[in-house]
Amino acid sequence: MPSAAPSASPAPGGYLPALTGLRAIAAWLVFLAHYPFPHLPGSAAGRAFYYFVDESHGLPLLLLLSGFLIALRYDTGTLDFRPRGGLRRYLQNRLARIYPLFAVLTLATFALLWHWHSAQATPGLLLLNISLLRGFFDEYKFTGIGPAWSLTLLECFYLAAPFLLALRRRGVALWLQPLLLLALGSGLVALLAPLHCHGLFGSYPFMLTYTFLGHSLEFFVGVWLAGRYQSGRLGQPCSTWRTHSGIVLWLAVTAALALAQAEFHNPEHPLVLVLNLVALPAAGGLLFAGLLSEHSWFRRLLSGQLFAAFGRSSYAFYLLHAGPLSFWIYERLPAFLLLQLLAVQVVSYAVYQLVEKPAARWLHPDK
Repeated sequence: MPSAAPSASPAPGGYLPALTGLRAIAAWLVFLAHYPFPHLPGSAAGRAFYYFVDESHGLPLLLLLSGFLIALRYDTGTLDFRPRGGLRRYLQNRLARIYPLFAVLTLATFALLWHWHSAQATPGLLLLNISLLRGFFDEYKFTGIGPAWSLTLLECFYLAAPFLLALRRRGVALWLQPLLLLALGSGLVALLAPLHCHGLFGSYPFMLTYTFLGHSLEFFVGVWLAGRYQSGRLGQPCSTWRTHSGIVLWLAVTAALALAQAEFHNPEHPLVLVLNLVALPAAGGLLFAGLLSEHSWFRRLLSGQLFAAFGRSSYAFYLLHAGPLSFWIYERLPAFLLLQLLAVQVVSYAVYQLVEKPAARWLHPDK
């Protein structure tokens, strides 16, 4: 007997198993994009596969999910700036979600860099990293835990979200807000780039690719989906066209990115920026709409216990997979991608259970 269509009403506490499982997929895509392949393959097919894997960005899915969950859990629908539960509670929850594990791993990373006599092991760089300020500086964005540059972007959204949600209630259309943020970012580049302060808003491509002001569309797609989900306007379609179309579109955009990179060898090319900042969020939004409203095989897979465990530990995985700590692991294992992926996944789950989960409970975040 066919399964009934899933309800379009919000789940209790905002918990949606398929989206938790999707975190694992997104983290694995980031792993593939950062994996240190030893050399560029010689054959045309090998190079095509290399470029495709190199452009397998999972970050847009994570940012889209953040926008969706913040709007789902905290948007009160009122005109003030106070999220559900109060602003203090909201900020405490966001800090508990991101900072404790990041701080522990950052200190461990700099201890390892100091042991290796690395030029990065300086008090100034440690301060920039531990304060989450390094993401504003082009020169320092990849220091410490390389992928953690995106935490600056994420924290900017967390701080801005109550204000942005209130703006929507006051009549500022959701589609207009990314354009306003883009204008603000352009103004900051025009003002600060000539100062040559270690790349502080040092160029327009940097602002677009590495800051919240240029990278905000994922969040707003998530917020828009949360509004439609809460109001039941996603519907209960009998088919699974959204899920399958979202997967196909995501793969197609990734293939287009691979072709663009093979042709231009320039991550700042306008076509590459448009594909990354507009096309990927659109594909991710379609996939999210399917997971929220359709009873597909993909939703069932992601809702299982295994993907739930992987998804809960995806933040630890994200921080561990491409930094000095992971490279230390890779050097002690055979150069086999799946084996190294499994090793980092096991370590990440242990770190989640021993550090991230206890710290989150201690700081009393919302479940």
